[in-house]
Amino acid sequence: MRTLAWIARGLGSPQAVQSLQCLKRESEPDVFFLMETKLGLQGMERIRIKLGYSGKLVVEPVGQSGGLCLFWSARISVDLLSYSRFHIDVKVESHVSTMWCMTGFYGNSESEQRGHVWTLMRRLRGMSDLPWMCIRDFDEILSMEEKKGGVPR
Repeated sequence: MRTLAWIARGLGSPQAVQSLQCLKRESEPDVFFLMETKLGLQGMERIRIKLGYSGKLVVEPVGQSGGLCLFWSARISVDLLSYSRFHIDVKVESHVSTMWCMTGFYGNSESEQRGHVWTLMRRLRGMSDLPWMCIRDFDEILSMEEKKGGVPR
């Protein structure tokens, strides 16, 4: 089973959708997590059909920011456990592999709010004994060596 995550930075253009189609063809993921889609339910439904996925979960953007989407193939089943503006948490099951949990995160752009994402992640991890995959862009740095320019953190 293959999983792919992509920071979409908006899917309004035909070029972005073509890029998604190319990624899907090349890697054939069963689970495809998209961050910062900036599209609502109808837009993501059109993309689901173009990519040929059987299921989707969408967290709509707020204004012109955010938006999350999880697509999955017909070879697996996905049960929603929880979601918020910054995450989608699911249980994944297929006939060829063990059941597992997956959480896709997209970090809050406001650095003073990022601690909430870490707290949520610790809480979600403790809710199941199943294997767990965490896909994320926490929008966070671990050390100053990762940062170039701007205000020091």
